[in-house]
Amino acid sequence: MEIKPKRQSTSLEIENEIEETTCGDTKLSLKWRKFFPESRKFNKETLTESTLPPHDPKNWPKGKKSLILCIVSLASMISPMSSTIYYPAVIAIRDYFKTTEFIVNVSISVFIFFTGTAPLFVGSFSDTYGNRRHVYLVALLLYTIPSVICALVKNIWVLITMRAIQACGSSATQCLGAGVISDIYIPTERGWAYGILYLGFYIGDLGGPIIGGLLAERLGFTWIFWFQAIIGCILLPLIFFFLPETYRHDHATPQPTAPSQPIRRNVKKFNILTPIKLLALPNVSLKIIYMSTIWAFMYVQNVIIPIIFYESYHLSYSFIGLTFLAPGIGYLIGSVIGGRYSDYVLTKYEVGHDGYSYPEVRLNSIWFGCVLIPISFGAFGWSLEYKAHLIFPIISMFLGGFGSLFVSNSTITYLVDSYPELSASAIALSEFVPCIMATIYITITVPLQNAIGVGWLFTILSFINLISISLIVLVYVKGKGWREKQQLRSLYVLNQ
Repeated sequence: MEIKPKRQSTSLEIENEIEETTCGDTKLSLKWRKFFPESRKFNKETLTESTLPPHDPKNWPKGKKSLILCIVSLASMISPMSSTIYYPAVIAIRDYFKTTEFIVNVSISVFIFFTGTAPLFVGSFSDTYGNRRHVYLVALLLYTIPSVICALVKNIWVLITMRAIQACGSSATQCLGAGVISDIYIPTERGWAYGILYLGFYIGDLGGPIIGGLLAERLGFTWIFWFQAIIGCILLPLIFFFLPETYRHDHATPQPTAPSQPIRRNVKKFNILTPIKLLALPNVSLKIIYMSTIWAFMYVQNVIIPIIFYESYHLSYSFIGLTFLAPGIGYLIGSVIGGRYSDYVLTKYEVGHDGYSYPEVRLNSIWFGCVLIPISFGAFGWSLEYKAHLIFPIISMFLGGFGSLFVSNSTITYLVDSYPELSASAIALSEFVPCIMATIYITITVPLQNAIGVGWLFTILSFINLISISLIVLVYVKGKGWREKQQLRSLYVLNQ
């Protein structure tokens, strides 16, 4: 029997209603539409969602949501900071432990590997059990304690092990922050909110090498880890006292539509493979492949800068740290402008289409950045190859950083818009694959650079990135149809 409601169902009622609706040429239960919202309805005048229950976190006061956003943005700083604060000190670490440049690069690649792997556990657990706050606290403990041990160790392999655990704790803040934003903001506000989240992320990315260079030169590289431990001790009470639980649990507990009907409860099971299974969806896998080519630039650049700037430009540790200002400022500006422009594109579309939109509309905002990225990084490689004046690689680094975040902000927000109920898992996956690839990039960077030169290394990466733009074009053109016709039933089954 078909039930045809006369009004739009609330998020609670969607779990109960078994009305058949047509998406393309496939009939699907409304309860599956929460995983693949092919369109959303907004109030035309206010552009806010019109079906939210009063207690939904999206209806919390603006000041409360702003405080939460600031807290998760601050927490998001520790992952990139912990990565980049290490770079200016790699030569000092190599000399202190009497090891090789390859082993030091292994310590970097291991950190990146666990930065991408740990969020798979965290994202799946957080989405399954609807727990953001407590997972934040556990993650910060896993970050702070190993930071103290790193400051005390005398063996390079113990340092690498502790850095791996530290990476697990710090990287969790990224997918948790994405989940919190999905919990408290409506889609037309998420681009701006993600801009603020990644503002914190790239403040950490920007400040890390500056702080690392100064500490390594003035106090010794062990103070890099003491500094991280202090940051962890500040964030722990901040999260404990000021971050409420943002996940609204009752949307997963359906209520009966009539007194005679029993209450049916969905018992969710934790499955670490849930984020991995999202790779079965073409619009997810193609987007992530493209993003991996951007991460290749970012990580190879970070590994190359300390060595080349020390050997070719004879810069000190502190000045090497300052050169990271160029991409860092580019990240900051690209994140904020990209987020704002992404929201503008989506809002403009909704105003012209009676308040309706679909996630692929947001991809209209990325094309400028897609072209800027390979040009900028290619110029960076050849300016180093010919030992051009320092200003040329600096400008190239800034433009590459700007383009990278101009694109990344919109593509990450696209994933959250497409799968809001799996937001933390989607973000975890979008970090996992690029980090796995980055581990490979970092390990082979020095051998490749020695074999073909830094100019040709970045030329190859630029060509791969340029070709992969076609994948994002395919997502833009086909993504809506894929979600409507092919993958609805599949993702519902994957989450059981």
